[in-house]
Amino acid sequence: MKNSRKKARDLGPDDFVWDYFSRSPEDSMAARVYAAEATGYDAIGIHLGGWASMKGHPDEVEKFDQALEETGIPLANIETLRGWASPNGPDSKCLQMEQEVWDIAEKYECRYVQVIGNYTGTVEEAAEGFASLCDRAADHGLLVGLEAVPEMTNIETLGLAYEIVERANRDNGGLCFDSWHLTRSTNNVNDLEAIPGEKILSTQWNDGPLKKVFDDYYTDTLSTRLPPGQGEFSLREMIVAFRSIGSPAPVGIEVPSKELWECPILDAAAAVSYTHLTLPTKRIV
Repeated sequence: MKNSRKKARDLGPDDFVWDYFSRSPEDSMAARVYAAEATGYDAIGIHLGGWASMKGHPDEVEKFDQALEETGIPLANIETLRGWASPNGPDSKCLQMEQEVWDIAEKYECRYVQVIGNYTGTVEEAAEGFASLCDRAADHGLLVGLEAVPEMTNIETLGLAYEIVERANRDNGGLCFDSWHLTRSTNNVNDLEAIPGEKILSTQWNDGPLKKVFDDYYTDTLSTRLPPGQGEFSLREMIVAFRSIGSPAPVGIEVPSKELWECPILDAAAAVSYTHLTLPTKRIV
């Protein structure tokens, strides 16, 4: 299997990525790699917080590198950058985080970095900031995906995120589509259908209840998601739209769940059935 695996930058819409927050930050990156391989995923993602924690323990980096080497699983996604969208340029914290992203991308040949708001100033100025970030990322071979996140940021809808991306007009700039955030913002599949397929660079699929369990968005989004097909979202309609617009993005699975975080890692990886996200169905090993 190892020799037949794709590199991160060759992944496409028939490939599956197990994203970072599908497990607790307490899980090691090496354990995630082995679980992804055992349950049929094609790649994994990392969060900058997880990277910072691992860097403080060189033996963990060594174990992670060994797991990647043994399995051939690539590290595809890096998240999350903030502070890039201000009229006077990125703030110092953003630039520091960017350097971490560039280091990860160079070491592991990742394909993509995810960014979120807030933005300050005007939408035009936000687009200038996004364009500048895309130019810096291009020097490291990275795609940049802007994710709309309601309540927690002021880029709350897919439509606004796309306006920023469109104004920026960068070949390596596009969107991250998350089924949770669409449902929690407009809950309108037409928002996805209105985006040119080539501008959806990453996806994060999950299911859940239509109404909040917790009033606080952050708590709700990181503890109550459900595997695809087990909730109330209009997932089939979203999948049909995603396929119809011809997005080149891999299929990302992101299911932050208190129950899945607490169960054994192999059980959690196997529980998140991605058969609901394929037309036709891809077999789970």
